[in-house]
Amino acid sequence: MNIRFIASLFALCTIPAFAVPWLGVTFKKTTFENHLALDVKGVHPGSGCFTAGVVAGDKIVGVEGKPLNDMSQLTSFIGSSKAGATMKIEIERGGKKIPLKVKLTDRPDDISSLTGSAIGSKMAELGKNFYQNADKRKAKPKATLLDFWATWCGPCRKTLPILESIYAKLGNQGLEIIGIADEDLGTLNAFYERQHRSPYPLYRDATKELWRRYGIRSVPTLMLLDSEGYIKGVWSGVPNQKALEQIVQETMAQ
Repeated sequence: MNIRFIASLFALCTIPAFAVPWLGVTFKKTTFENHLALDVKGVHPGSGCFTAGVVAGDKIVGVEGKPLNDMSQLTSFIGSSKAGATMKIEIERGGKKIPLKVKLTDRPDDISSLTGSAIGSKMAELGKNFYQNADKRKAKPKATLLDFWATWCGPCRKTLPILESIYAKLGNQGLEIIGIADEDLGTLNAFYERQHRSPYPLYRDATKELWRRYGIRSVPTLMLLDSEGYIKGVWSGVPNQKALEQIVQETMAQ
């Protein structure tokens, strides 16, 4: 199971239901003068870091006049701030330390242009094309697993009972699972009636809009969302049930 998480995306610690501030950079942790530093890999063009002049290759080495020693110096400041607040950072560039004032901006829902991945973006709202079990949708799931699948796909068929088992175990604790396919309605309903009656909601993405938007190129592809709909992980192939359960439970506990 090939799972990709954005550990290097600096958005914030927690994601509440309203817009949240962020720095808007991706980075790799490194060291500078025997303390923590963030080696900037990318800068979102709508972020305060971009406006302040931060570029890829810079190192963030200080926060609020102090050397960066722990990520909590950043996360606690951002977590207690609102968009529009100013954070003082110090960067290292070409052997020189440069103080900057960065205005925190609202984190956009779609950050795929920065990360090159759907991970970290907010999942688009689904439409009305639920063809089975629409009444089982949860108003406020603690985590959501999206299963991009097809009736003709062998690995997808192996994945369905794994998801059903996890849903039976964690559905009542706040997990939502949604199967997403793009085939014609007759084929999908026939598969449901005759071969596998998935107990969770099933959605028909007739125009493949979601597939194109999130770069789904193979089936099955699973996408894990947190309680606010932000994409935490994407992976393809038949999952290991034990590993998948663990990841889901960790996300539900956040």
